Parts: sequence; structure tokens; C-alpha cells
Amino acid sequence: MDKFVVRKKRDNTVDRPSGQEKKGLKQTTIDSLKGVVVVEEIKRAKAILKQPTTTVNQMIECLSGLEKKIPSRKVLLETKIGNVINKLRKHENEEVRQHARQVYVKWKTHFVEHRDRPQIEVQCDLRTEKTRKAGRKFISEALELQTDGGLPEIIEREVFFMNNRFLSSQYKKTMRNIWFKLKNDQAIKDQVLDSSLTVKELIEICTPGGMPS
Repeated sequence: MDKFVVRKKRDNTVDRPSGQEKKGLKQTTIDSLKGVVVVEEIKRAKAILKQPTTTVNQMIECLSGLEKKIPSRKVLLETKIGNVINKLRKHENEEVRQHARQVYVKWKTHFVEHRDRPQIEVQCDLRTEKTRKAGRKFISEALELQTDGGLPEIIEREVFFMNNRFLSSQYKKTMRNIWFKLKNDQAIKDQVLDSSLTVKELIEICTPGGMPS
């Protein structure tokens, strides 16, 4: 009997009053909120600000990003980012000093006014940290440096950041390509060490298919 039944498609359209348009909504991600601190961002900022070859513009960009986040006391103690900011308040460049003071005052004011207010901290799991630490060690060996901090740390953190803080296949391929390039191309290696080739330029060269969007 069903074969004789004529079924019509359901009309799901809804009539809207004339002149009324659907408003475009923008989704808010958890780490875009001021009260949410991604610990990785703080560690990445610290590595960049501590590196002697970091330019003034890079410092200002980094400090501007820190102004938008307020880490908890726990994060401050673990990362010691506060010590770095405090030293930059005496930097030779006036603009760097000004941005460092703004971060310092903003954080200090927040802790006075919101002493007991809880914050959300987003951290990497142990397995991810172990993989990333191994990656920094490989980069350090390729650069023939004694430590996996400093430049190797900045390179790895930047690759991780560019891949949306995710150990994707793109992240792993890029890290392998960077290791191979630094190990086998002395000219590139020298340029990275003397900062004539920036970390972002190195990553762009070594990212399969170009930089991730």
C-alpha cells in the first residue's frame, strides 16, 4: 500500500519578517577568554623574551599578547615569567619598557582586586610534553647547542603554536624537516644561529605545503 502513497518533501524554510536578516555569530573559543590562560602561551612568550637575538618589534608583539592574558599565581611561580617582565621594565628601549610596565601593573592590579577568583589553566598532557621535549633535543643537536632551551625551545614552541597547539602530522613533518635542514645545510644553520634567518622564516621553509592557516 505504501507504494501508492505520494510523499512530499517537508518544507523546512521559515518565513522571516521583511527586513529581518540572520545575524552572523562568531564562536568564542575557550582560550580567547581573558580568564583562561593557556600555559603554553606563557612559556612561549618567556622563551621569546629571554632570547638575546629577539628584536624590539618581536618583544613588543609578545608583550602586547601578554597584556590580554592574566596568569594565575601558580603559573607565575612555575614559569617565572614575572621575573622576565620585571627585567624588561628597565630595558634600554622606551617602548619595550612601557609595554613591560603595562603588563606588570595590569597583573599586579588584578591580583589585588581578584585575590580569590579562580582561573582556568590549559596545559599539555605528559605524553605531548614528552614528544615535544624530544623534538627540542633533536633541534638542539642539529644546531650543536648544549641545551634544548633558548633557540631550540623557541623553534619548537613556534611550530607547535603554528599547528594550533596540536601534535598533528604536519607538526611532526615540520619538525623532521627542520632537523634535516639544520643538520645538512650549513648555510641555513649559520643564518638561524646569527638570526639573519628568523624562526618563522625557517618554519615556513620547512613546512610541507606552506605555513598552516
